Order: sequence, then structure tokens, then C-alpha cells
Amino acid sequence: MIGTYARCERRNVRPTGEARARTLRCEFVTVLPRDAHNVLLERVHKGYVFVGERRCCRGGVMGTAKVDDARFTQGILNMADAARFLALSQPTFHRWAKGYERGEPLIHVIHGVPTRKANVSFIALTEAYVLAALRDAGVQLRRVRPALDKLQKEFGREYVLTAPNLATDGIDVLWDFSKSREGAGLIEARTGRYVIREIVEDYLQYISWDSSEIPYQLVLRQWQPAKIVVDLRHSFGQPRFGVSGPRVADVAAMLKAGEPGEVVADEFGISRDEVRTAARVLLGRAA
Repeated sequence: MIGTYARCERRNVRPTGEARARTLRCEFVTVLPRDAHNVLLERVHKGYVFVGERRCCRGGVMGTAKVDDARFTQGILNMADAARFLALSQPTFHRWAKGYERGEPLIHVIHGVPTRKANVSFIALTEAYVLAALRDAGVQLRRVRPALDKLQKEFGREYVLTAPNLATDGIDVLWDFSKSREGAGLIEARTGRYVIREIVEDYLQYISWDSSEIPYQLVLRQWQPAKIVVDLRHSFGQPRFGVSGPRVADVAAMLKAGEPGEVVADEFGISRDEVRTAARVLLGRAA
């Protein structure tokens, strides 16, 4: 059967459909391409556990997100637009999605989807947003992959970049790891633990989590004072101005068609500053 499997001792496995975070030491066998981090412990068969969850399979860690959760499975942006909304260069976003040389990806884009199509899920966008926070705090992302593996083992979840306690317990783990031989060079010498924590906490306050500690809303801090919100409950996750405002892409489309900024602002009932923000994000120019 196609999927990702793990050989574990039966006494370590609860054959249940509950979504419950657990850390297991397993031998993994993957029968899918790279997108098979799918998840929810579903059944035990001949000493193998089928990993039907969405958080698993790296470093012997299994987690809890359901396979049908659109936050993980539905593409909302292509990589070029995701980079624009996060104020990143496209090569940087591609490196995070594909991995640095001889390294694994840092974020979970949807594989098997052409690059120009919407292959960035809400969760992947949130992961990239948090990576930007770590980079701004002095973490060397080229060296961060082993540290993320360490975090996955400590937290018992695959999607550690979206964990609400990343700025506290997570930074402690990263800091301690940076003092080991394997983690040498992870954090810039001039950066202190509490500086990193303060910067990451500032970014994380723009993420909202549900009761399962999975993000459901992201406000793009990069474009303040305009409030650009990403929330799958509205407009299928397309970035928009506020919770009920127009999609940023629709505003940019009118500008691209040649409409004056004041006309666009009046049409959508938004401020001229928000119109200018849409132009900067998606058109790379002032309106």
C-alpha cells in the first residue's frame, strides 16, 4: 500500500484514530515521494504502523495534524507570490522550500504541484514567516536543518516552526544546540538568547492558534501599518486587507489595469495607503 510506514514495537503504539502527539523511535519505510509526511496513526499491521498523519517521519517523530486539514493540504499561493507577501527574495523562498545544498527543505510546500501553481499552503507560508523571524534574530538558516530535527524530537511534532512555544522553549533548545559541535555557527556570535527570544516573540504575536496549537490566522507584520490577513476561513486563504476587506490581488489587478489609485481606493472602500501597499507587494512599485 502506498504511504509511509514505521516499524515500531507494538507496546509503543496506540492503534487509535485519535490525533495525539507522540514521539516514537521507529524505523521508517517511505513508499511515496517527498510529500508523504501525511499523518494520523491509523492501524497496526505486521509490526508496521501506517503513518496517515500530516506531522511525522523525520527523526523518528510523529505528530497530530489531520490529513484532511486544508491548512496543510490546500495551496493558497505560488512560491513567487508567497515570497512577495513575506517581503523575501524569490531565491530565498525557493531555498527554504527546496533545501540548501545537500539539505532537506525547511518548510512543507505541497510537492507534485508545478512551481508556478499554488503549492504553498497556509502552514508553509506560516513556517516561512517564522523562518524570517529567526533570520532577523541572527539564526543562520543555512545551518538550521539539524536544529529543526532536534526541535522535532523535543516537541514531538513535525511542524515545529508553527509551535506556539517556539519563542520560549524552542529558543532554549536552539541556543543549547548552538553550543554543541553539531550546532556550531548556528547563531551569530553577537546575538544573545534573550534578543532572539524578543524578536521571535514579536513576530509570533501576529499568529493565532486554535485549541490544537495549529495556526489558523496570520497577519503579515512586514506590511504594517496596513493589516494584511491570511485566514483559510475567508477568501480561501487569499491575503486580504483586514478580515473582511478586499483581496490584495484584486486591488493590485485594478492598478495593473491602469486605474488611478484614488479610484481603486474608492472602489474597494480602503485607504490610499492600503492601495499603495498592494502595489508594493504584488507590482513592486508605488501606486
